Amino acid sequence: MRIKVPGQDVTLRFFERVETTDNQYDVFDLGIEQQDGSIDSMVVGGSFSYAKSLIRKADEKAESKKTEATSTPVVTVVAEAAA
Repeated sequence: MRIKVPGQDVTLRFFERVETTDNQYDVFDLGIEQQDGSIDSMVVGGSFSYAKSLIRKADEKAESKKTEATSTPVVTVVAEAAA
């Protein structure tokens, strides 16, 4: 996420993904990006396997609820008027 600082020539960077050649780890940076494109930042890296498993479970639960809602038949009851 990038936030432009009003009245300044800098942008704050929060958890911007850093492209890497190794897919085992995810790397994110936090810092300040200058107008000329230079970046002063700190990097946080890790496999984040526990966080990824929680996200995966939440996604699966949401998908199952969505599937369940679309597969539940709708029953319409029509009452006939007595003649």
